[in-house]
Amino acid sequence: MRRMIIYNPRARATHATRLSQAADARLAANGGYELKVPRRPEQATILARQAAQDGYDQVIAAGGDGTINAVVEGLAGSQTALGIVPLGTGNAAGSNLSLRAGDIAAAMDLIVQGNTRRVDLGRMNGRHFLTMAGIGLDAQVAYELHTAWKRRLGKIAFIRQFLRTTFSYQLPQCQVGITGGEEDLVLDEPLWTVLICNMPIFTWRVNVAPDASPDDGQLDFIIFHRCSMRQLISLAGDNFLFGADISRHPYVTIAQGRHMQITAEPPAYWQADGDVGGQTPVTAEVVPSALDLIVP
Repeated sequence: MRRMIIYNPRARATHATRLSQAADARLAANGGYELKVPRRPEQATILARQAAQDGYDQVIAAGGDGTINAVVEGLAGSQTALGIVPLGTGNAAGSNLSLRAGDIAAAMDLIVQGNTRRVDLGRMNGRHFLTMAGIGLDAQVAYELHTAWKRRLGKIAFIRQFLRTTFSYQLPQCQVGITGGEEDLVLDEPLWTVLICNMPIFTWRVNVAPDASPDDGQLDFIIFHRCSMRQLISLAGDNFLFGADISRHPYVTIAQGRHMQITAEPPAYWQADGDVGGQTPVTAEVVPSALDLIVP
């Protein structure tokens, strides 16, 4: 068993000593591992891609969703399995695997078990994502959220920034086309945001796509239509605090499809797995059976 751990020491909830101790205790007797510490996300992608080309069995991403996304980019289309040790704040990938951020021992146990599932990936303007992506308000929140606040306040920083951004956000006029599902969907109207889910949990405590499955050859699109700021915050709060089902909300449309195109005026930011990638126009698509993922 050939394994590589790609570790981001800047991720929140990280502790290098605990990671090394857990890896030594659980992986040393099961084939061992190599530890790599890239300085930039691009280096993590290069390391993962090279590991796949060299025939490694597993590459383990130890960090936040951004680190996991960088490793996914390197492994997409390969036969090398992705293991996840979630150490970040949003913990979208870990939450979908029932792993708490910072629970290194549980993540390592899962990796040793080695159960894999061939899953789809999403692709946003050429960039792959494992769990989710978005255009509009959620990407604007990610764009405006300062790293220092995220490290200082953790998850509270996201709530704080969501409220601050929502109060100043101007809805763009969006032209959206979704195809490849049971019915095509075309919209031309102001929108708060369009979320794209490959897995049910969008981020910590936010389950907006309970029917999303990472191996159904589809993406789930959650569209938030124009409503008052108070209505939007109430909707988000009910889902966040109480797990309320948003699918029947009059200002929400959920659709499945294989492909989406969106333009916006003014241009809107987009993000993939929590990292801002640019502004509209955007093309999003599913990449079926693109990755071996280690799962419970």
